[in-house]
Amino acid sequence: MAFNEKRFLWKIYDPDGNFITTWTDVITIPAFTWEINGGFSELVVKLARGVFAFGEGEDVDFGNQLKLYVFDRDTGANGVLIYSGFISRYEPNLEGSKETMMVTFLGYYTETNLFMLENGSGDTELDYFSQGPEDIIKGVLDIFTAAGGKVDYDGGSIEDPTTTVSYTFNTNSVQEAIQKCLELSPEGWYFRIDADDILYYKEKSVAADHKLHLGRHFINYRQEKRTENIINKIYFTGGGDPKFYKKYEAGGSIESYGLHIKKMVDERVIVETTADTMAGRVLDEFSNPEIRITLDVIDNNGVEGDIGYNIESIKPGQTVKILGATIKGYNLWDVMQWDVDAWDYDITNSAATVLQIMKVHYNPGYARLEISNRQPDITKRIEDISRNLKNAQTVNNPTTPSS
Repeated sequence: MAFNEKRFLWKIYDPDGNFITTWTDVITIPAFTWEINGGFSELVVKLARGVFAFGEGEDVDFGNQLKLYVFDRDTGANGVLIYSGFISRYEPNLEGSKETMMVTFLGYYTETNLFMLENGSGDTELDYFSQGPEDIIKGVLDIFTAAGGKVDYDGGSIEDPTTTVSYTFNTNSVQEAIQKCLELSPEGWYFRIDADDILYYKEKSVAADHKLHLGRHFINYRQEKRTENIINKIYFTGGGDPKFYKKYEAGGSIESYGLHIKKMVDERVIVETTADTMAGRVLDEFSNPEIRITLDVIDNNGVEGDIGYNIESIKPGQTVKILGATIKGYNLWDVMQWDVDAWDYDITNSAATVLQIMKVHYNPGYARLEISNRQPDITKRIEDISRNLKNAQTVNNPTTPSS
């Protein structure tokens, strides 16, 4: 396959996985985001179709599945699956005499928030005592797929962190349960959902999965260092009778950066060792300043020579090492390769460590990476404020709801 040649195959299936057709009238390039501790964002596709005859109820129908493959000189004859999702919205558009159809797909991680975690008897209170987080995730996904959910695991996708915890879920969605399992995991563990709809639960690699060279693989570098979201002292309120109340702290961080407290309240945690794991994960991740870096990795199908990178090989949760940035001073830089412009940002410090990929923003010609020395604090997400309130309200719910 020649340089600068990248082809996409848009295969459409019905909700049961039966093949319908291959779209050949797509007039937009694919662009989407893939995130650590989550899955794929929405993908908006424009079709060259009439507004009154666009295949409604056939290939354009709610729940129909997309499997998007890319073919270039790295993928081989079979291509690589880069996106999977289902139709959630479609919009016929008429602009003057131009007729088009906009179709929106959502990744299947979205679906995990639509299913309640309940067993075959209809119980929404499920107890997991002295189990590893990996076994709880498997149990949650077994319930999810039995109820018709798409996201699953296979024999090697979920690894063992060799720790045990205890937790009781009550009136939680499948997504909330998966996120809670992450909170119950040791520091450095993460999950992602690939385009094959398989959930991968792994420990962050110590070695770099990708080595990116300044001036050869990436451009548009931006770095940020921050201390405002440090956490070095935790007050944890759990459940039980009586409730336990425990304090955790990172003394060295307090001495270096001042006091930064966090309150953690989860009445479903009744075993102190579980609280120890949850608080320990937060302190390990957040007791030091955060490094955030955004960079654009150029695809290697653009020009001849040793320029660019196989962007389809990059996944959230993997680790990155930046090379070629250890000499202070000015570098000569241009849009795609060395030239005559000054690169005026000292990135020596960031090149001294291995960082983790938080997000991949995919475009055919490049992938914008957001990398950091820490994962997002899932307990601080806006949606979790509402979730924690609901947890407090539902902790004493009966085991089974009435019909």
